[in-house]
Amino acid sequence: MRNPNALKWSDLKTGIFFILGIGFAAYLGLVIGKNSSLFTGVTTIKIISNNMQGLAENNFVSVSGKKIGTVSKLDFVTSKDSLFVVAELRLRNEFAPLVSRDAKATIKALGILGDKYVDITTGKGPAVQNGDYLVLQSEEGLADLTSGAGEALKKINLLLDQLNNGKGVAGRLVSDEKMGTELAETVSSLKTTSAELSKVSREASHGNGLLPKLLNDKAMAKNTEQTIERLNRAASETESLIAKINNGQGTIGQLQANPALYNNLNRSLSSLDSLLMDLKENPKRYVRFSLF
Repeated sequence: MRNPNALKWSDLKTGIFFILGIGFAAYLGLVIGKNSSLFTGVTTIKIISNNMQGLAENNFVSVSGKKIGTVSKLDFVTSKDSLFVVAELRLRNEFAPLVSRDAKATIKALGILGDKYVDITTGKGPAVQNGDYLVLQSEEGLADLTSGAGEALKKINLLLDQLNNGKGVAGRLVSDEKMGTELAETVSSLKTTSAELSKVSREASHGNGLLPKLLNDKAMAKNTEQTIERLNRAASETESLIAKINNGQGTIGQLQANPALYNNLNRSLSSLDSLLMDLKENPKRYVRFSLF
């Protein structure tokens, strides 16, 4: 008769399968938690940076938006008194040949507030091997946008303070009523002047009078041009004549430049005038009539 307390083989098999099932479930949970695939080999590569921008373990790694692996580990390292973080990237072997040694890695976000992941831009070099490092490029994220918006807001606040305190030209325009009124008057004057110029331009193009004719009548414009040329020649000849007179050339020039000649001519004219007067008064002295 069998001992009821004796271990049965069926019970032993049940226990063994139970333990194996627990172990398999634990392994399966570990694999799923790490976003890894079952029964596939991996190639481990690394990136290093002093700011991982919120990247976490088990976040995925992609090429052109397709998942090819996961971030398996993040560790601190020290180099030249500076602290860095090294991230290990586990790539599935079937996709590892897509990643070359000159490829570039970028930490991106799924949306504005989504989880971070590593996106790899492939290169043209040989495929990566275990332990290779990729160059990490920075991408403008939400923090950079927030920082830029903060700087812009500071500048806007500074500008508003200057406007309210009447600093600068814009501030004086806002706070100084007199200057604002003068500016408004200037603008109004400019508008009036512009309207008048437009009116003159229309009249010059389509109206009557000399200016429209000069603009539209080619024959008259040509005659006017010839007249101006003749006037220019006359002015040039007049200047030449005046220059000769000033230099004592010609009779008139001699009269101006030679006082003795002028005085002699003046005395001769005076003598001739006296002779004519005496001729009128005593014609018999100069003219005699005789019949035989």
